[in-house]
Amino acid sequence: MFRLVVVAAAAVGALLIPAGAAQAAPGNHKPAVPSSLSVTGVACGDKGIFIGTTAPEFSAVLGDPDFGVVSGEQVTATFALWPVGQRDQRVEWSATPLTSGGLVRSYPGPALTNGVRYRFEVRATDRAGATSRWSPECTFTVDTTTPHPPTVTSTDYPATGEAGGPGIPGRFTFAIAGGDTDVVAFGWSAPGTGPRDVPPGRAGKVTVEFTPSFYGLNIVTVQAIDRTGNRSAPTTYAMTVRNTEPRLTDLSPDAGPGEPHTFTVAPGKLGGLVSYDYRLNDEPATTIAAAADGTATFVVTPTAPGRNTISVVGHTAARTPTAEASVVVYVVYPPTTPTVTSPDFPTDGSAPPLVGQEVTLVFHPGAPGVTEYVWSTDFGATEQVATAGPDGTATVRYTPRDWPYLLVQARSRSTDGTESSTVEFGWDLTSHAPLVSSPQYPSSGTGSGPGEFTFAPAHEGVTGYEYSFDDNAVQTVEGETATITWTPPTTGWVTLRVREHVGTIVSDPTEYRFHVE
Repeated sequence: MFRLVVVAAAAVGALLIPAGAAQAAPGNHKPAVPSSLSVTGVACGDKGIFIGTTAPEFSAVLGDPDFGVVSGEQVTATFALWPVGQRDQRVEWSATPLTSGGLVRSYPGPALTNGVRYRFEVRATDRAGATSRWSPECTFTVDTTTPHPPTVTSTDYPATGEAGGPGIPGRFTFAIAGGDTDVVAFGWSAPGTGPRDVPPGRAGKVTVEFTPSFYGLNIVTVQAIDRTGNRSAPTTYAMTVRNTEPRLTDLSPDAGPGEPHTFTVAPGKLGGLVSYDYRLNDEPATTIAAAADGTATFVVTPTAPGRNTISVVGHTAARTPTAEASVVVYVVYPPTTPTVTSPDFPTDGSAPPLVGQEVTLVFHPGAPGVTEYVWSTDFGATEQVATAGPDGTATVRYTPRDWPYLLVQARSRSTDGTESSTVEFGWDLTSHAPLVSSPQYPSSGTGSGPGEFTFAPAHEGVTGYEYSFDDNAVQTVEGETATITWTPPTTGWVTLRVREHVGTIVSDPTEYRFHVE
């Protein structure tokens, strides 16, 4: 019994549509017959459709020649629904009106019944009462029953024990279970494969091929999919893939950079090996024949700095592969870049040299035959050359001025013309940029007319200051604390740069910025 009558209409707050339709106003056009009917996103078809829910959404496309022409035009869709063969249980309800053409969606209210075939149709009524013809009927069946989980079998990779190996394909058979008659596909996946859908054969079975890429536990997951799209609970088929790696041994683990390594390789769990393919890193593989006992020896010479991988795959006479065995060889060359040290920077946590204080830099070779060093403190913009002594070292004196951090870039040159890559070394310096104040021109503030600027020391032993306004000439003033008077030549933003003097040591600058009205 279809129990949707009247209840559904009440559930959506709609009114049952009377059998007679209202007459259209003069000059009014009838709405178009609703089209593109669908149920829960599944388009209606001539042979009927299946849906997997008891609370479907119905939809159709509405149109009206008066849309955009008649002010205030709107069209209301009337849906009609009944079980096939029981038209006396037909129920109608109205959806929310549309003010322009497009898709209208609506729900009937109470749940439908699983396993029952239904039909629905739609017509449209405009604001003036003109009504379209009913659309063609759409037939659908509610099917919320999920299939039984399928069975999975394999003689190549049985569910117990070890079998096969990485790179060795296996066949797996999926079969419909539980007497299901509406399964149309199996959805399956495995490590590195899928998800994929395959249809069953006439016997309700299908066989697929899967090649494991690693040994140990591998799982094939399969679901049965019915004509509605319902999916069964997954069947997980677990198998243990045999480790078929050959045994690879480095007989020269202590070989130095650029020296050859001799390797031996022997069969593992996969016997009958007649050849091996070995490769160094990403170079092309080299094939060698195996001895009667399945062993082989080969020599490679890793030269790339750092990690080098030597890998081997064995093959039987039938070209069945083993898993890949590998050994990593690290090549470490002696450093060729120079180092830079300084005896003037403390290592006991005490204060480093002042900005402006001369320091000693010592360049040390990273390779034999170094004759000179190219160095800079401005990332190569201004390079200098320091000649190395007989021991390959060079010493220079340098005075850092502008920043409380000294960064040195250096590279070495050798007698044979070899030039090393550039390295960087850095040290912290002690900043002693002076303090600047002005009652007429506060920092980042605004003032006008002549102003006084006071310079105060940031370090003991200050004997004077040097200063400049914007890019004008540098001037000096003596004293531990000093005050100058300045009259602005123009308006706008001004930057005052001040350095303090501690004897011959000149500090890093203080930049004091202000605005002149």
